[in-house]
Amino acid sequence: MLDVPLAYIDPGSGSLFIQIVIATILAAPYVLRTRISRLYRAIRRRSSVPPDDRDRDPRPEHD
Repeated sequence: MLDVPLAYIDPGSGSLFIQIVIATILAAPYVLRTRISRLYRAIRRRSSVPPDDRDRDPRPEHD
């Protein structure tokens, strides 16, 4: 008898790992680009408010 265990390796088992790696490589720039653009827009929106309006109370004045 053989003392060596015979193992079966499925030829498709490595393809899942390759798909995950490729998907990560392709998705990372997209996710980073959208996050950075959101941050950039938030910073621009905050700095675009004129200095006079920053100190003013946003509630309307009542007479």
